[in-house]
Amino acid sequence: MIAPYRSAFADARPVDVFGVQVRVLLPAAAMGGGLSVFEDRNAPGAGPPLHVHHDAEEVFHIRAGRYRFQCGDQVFEAGDGDMAVVPRGTPHTYLNIGSGTGRMLVTMRPGGFEGFFQAVADAGLKVPDDMPAIVEIAARYKLELLGPNPLCPNPLSG
Repeated sequence: MIAPYRSAFADARPVDVFGVQVRVLLPAAAMGGGLSVFEDRNAPGAGPPLHVHHDAEEVFHIRAGRYRFQCGDQVFEAGDGDMAVVPRGTPHTYLNIGSGTGRMLVTMRPGGFEGFFQAVADAGLKVPDDMPAIVEIAARYKLELLGPNPLCPNPLSG
């Protein structure tokens, strides 16, 4: 049985990975592994590499800013209040196309992926120099990195 859980934003320690600041607001452990929620903050022009989660759906709820998403063959934009859903097994990425810091709440089902960010940060790994080690950590979280962000004018920023 899952117990009630309260998450205080101020208590969620930010982790900086690949130009993204991540705050875990609801760890998978609090939900019996069923889901997790974290906040992403992205600088303008930042976004992750093209990737696929082999075991989880991902829901993005845009809280501030404007993003361009690529999900499979679809490319679309989303802004304040919009949501984007990525089914498991779908290659995807996004890019902050706004002029300021973007903010998204990200829900993963099942949870557990949030550990990837902490593992990369704890190891002090950077793109592109440390890609072999990053790929090794990613595999533990059923994440496959497929290449640079095709939406990004400077692929080393995301």
